[in-house]
Amino acid sequence: MKTKKLLFLLFITVFTFSVSAAVPTRKGWWKFDDSADMLKATIGNSLTTYGTTPHESVAGPVDGNLAIMDPIGHALVMDHGIGANGGGSLTNEYSLQIDFMVPAPIPGYVAFFQTGPMNDADGDLFVKASGVIGLGDLGWSTKVIVADTWYRMIVSAKCGEYYRIYINGELYLEKLGIAVDSRHALKSLPHIFGDDDGEDPTIHCAELAVWDVALTEDQAIELGNASQPMFPQPKGLWKFDDPNNLMLATIGNDLVPEATITHTSALGPAEGNGAIVDGFYQSLVMNHGIEANGGGSLVNVYSMQIDFKAIGTSPSYYSFFQTGATNSGDGDLFIKWSAGTGVVGLGALGWSSNTVVPETWYRLIVTSSGETYKVYINGELWVEKTGILTDSRHALQIANLPHIFADDDGEEGVMHCSELAVWDIVLTPEQVAQLGNATGEGTGLRQPISVNKSLLGQNYPNPFSVRTTFPYTIQESGNVIFKVLDLTGKQLNVISEGNKTPGNYKFELNSENLVNGIYYLQMISNNQTSVRKMVVSK
Repeated sequence: MKTKKLLFLLFITVFTFSVSAAVPTRKGWWKFDDSADMLKATIGNSLTTYGTTPHESVAGPVDGNLAIMDPIGHALVMDHGIGANGGGSLTNEYSLQIDFMVPAPIPGYVAFFQTGPMNDADGDLFVKASGVIGLGDLGWSTKVIVADTWYRMIVSAKCGEYYRIYINGELYLEKLGIAVDSRHALKSLPHIFGDDDGEDPTIHCAELAVWDVALTEDQAIELGNASQPMFPQPKGLWKFDDPNNLMLATIGNDLVPEATITHTSALGPAEGNGAIVDGFYQSLVMNHGIEANGGGSLVNVYSMQIDFKAIGTSPSYYSFFQTGATNSGDGDLFIKWSAGTGVVGLGALGWSSNTVVPETWYRLIVTSSGETYKVYINGELWVEKTGILTDSRHALQIANLPHIFADDDGEEGVMHCSELAVWDIVLTPEQVAQLGNATGEGTGLRQPISVNKSLLGQNYPNPFSVRTTFPYTIQESGNVIFKVLDLTGKQLNVISEGNKTPGNYKFELNSENLVNGIYYLQMISNNQTSVRKMVVSK
């Protein structure tokens, strides 16, 4: 067997907002979502194919997302349109994105691409049966991928200086001193999933892209992973993790406390996660930095995230925010308490049929399109109101900044907040679902990215009625614990798997004590957390 080179992307369930420079515009982008024309380009030139074996349209990593199934002896021919750069006669500086899944079992070698124009040479990046990624002259990754699991791989090449491979935003392989115009430089028509001697077995690809620059580590992180496509960066993000500076912004402008009131720090919903305590007349002034939009003079189009825990039920109304300037008007979204539970909403919007309870963490997402106003809790739609007027009370003020947890007449009971964010767009229901809840998944456990030393794969089957299996990988020896959480993040069960050495494993979960619904499985190992959503349907 000839020596090959391997590239790999690691899935990170922990996901955060990057503060890096924006990712450059792709020169070519192919998404494979049109089953009638799988080869068409979103950006650039349509793909062509090598080989006579037909490719197929298959399910992608996200609901509603399709992928192309590329069989053995078949390749996708990419006309990238990038000229010679990097000081040579070939394309020496570039980046490739390949969202891929290798069906089980992973065979001896699976080729990711050939840099040349014909399927007449060895592939230039591989994954081996052991799950490592690389090539003989590049070396092989110490981390591994798992079969039947989606990954986003970024190849960042600057021949003459370096060659780097990222998996789900994590650096898996780095080789310095790559020669200009070497085999790692792109020629005019590289073959994706091509190899000359059959080491290109079936692989699924949900997205393919190319840039004419070498992406930085921060940009690779910002691109995320295949199961959580690049998420819109907020205009403002506040995490309250520094007890010495609770007003500090991760993105955007620091918050300003109302008047001279001092806020205190508290524990957040996850280990190592902080929160701010906001009581009576202790609102947070948000300089969101968003310009007028939605056809009016105010911010009519936006989304806001508030991770909150209510302390008690007195007074009977707890305000989430005022869209206006000072704490001199009524709040614009509330919890209304009755008999120990609370509905969410406002008289002008209506009230939720679902309820919250005190001393429990929730993730609130508000989206405003200028016409429709929606309120989500833990990814589920609770309130929807259409016919919202432009520049109404529901639009964010600009000159007079909004106040978080403010109300004019004391209807602002004690709240803990572990994360606050604002966007200048309407988040889609899919993006809201992706943000998840305050305790299990979403921004609070994923931005900024922390390197996860373990990988929890998606369960199969999903949905399931009796039992399901989660593949997982351990990168560093340590104790492994699984927790079953409901949609609110409440812990339902804890299962200890004991100490595990590096390797690939499977965890079987029985639905015996679970009713129909959506749950999360949380894996904890070496103080790192991975989370997967699962559906019980009996």
